[in-house]
Amino acid sequence: MTPLVSVITPTWQRHDLLLSRCIPSVAAQDYPRVEHVVVSDGPDDELEQILYADHPEVVFRQLATHDPQFRWGHRARLHGIEAASGDVIAWLDDDNSYRPQHLSRLVPLLDDADFAYSVVLFHNHGGSYPVGVDPPMYCNIDTSALVHRRDLLEKATWRDEGQPSNDWDLVERWIGAGATWGFDPQPTADYYFRDVPDA
Repeated sequence: MTPLVSVITPTWQRHDLLLSRCIPSVAAQDYPRVEHVVVSDGPDDELEQILYADHPEVVFRQLATHDPQFRWGHRARLHGIEAASGDVIAWLDDDNSYRPQHLSRLVPLLDDADFAYSVVLFHNHGGSYPVGVDPPMYCNIDTSALVHRRDLLEKATWRDEGQPSNDWDLVERWIGAGATWGFDPQPTADYYFRDVPDA
């Protein structure tokens, strides 16, 4: 049976990018079974109303308080894991986007691996360039490229508040625990630096 993929997106006060870029890219996946879990890092009644009216397919959760020191989105990601129903987990930041075949290319790699990732095309005002190498290494893997079996989080998950919890920290701990990976050299996601328009 085709596994359900839960895409988890942490967000905070970036409605425009979430609604115009992130959510449409998840909805456009050609993979047949996708659940999109969006978690606000603090109360956001306006976003809740918008999603209820315009995107009822999105599973929306919000944290009771916003942590102004929060940097990597780990509180929201941990909350998203609790809300997710899928046996496969994928991650997408609220200002980034998937290409339509992101999940259909990466999920089959999990037949022989614990996690999979692809090249991500990074966009800044100077142009675009690919990020992603095999084997995984620091500064060459992005959260929005990762797809993994849910049970991999038993080996390592996002750290609690106050500790480093970026994408490489998580992947490094997975590999240290013996996790295997699959790699797709084709760009399947897009990463945008601040104020860069859609590619």
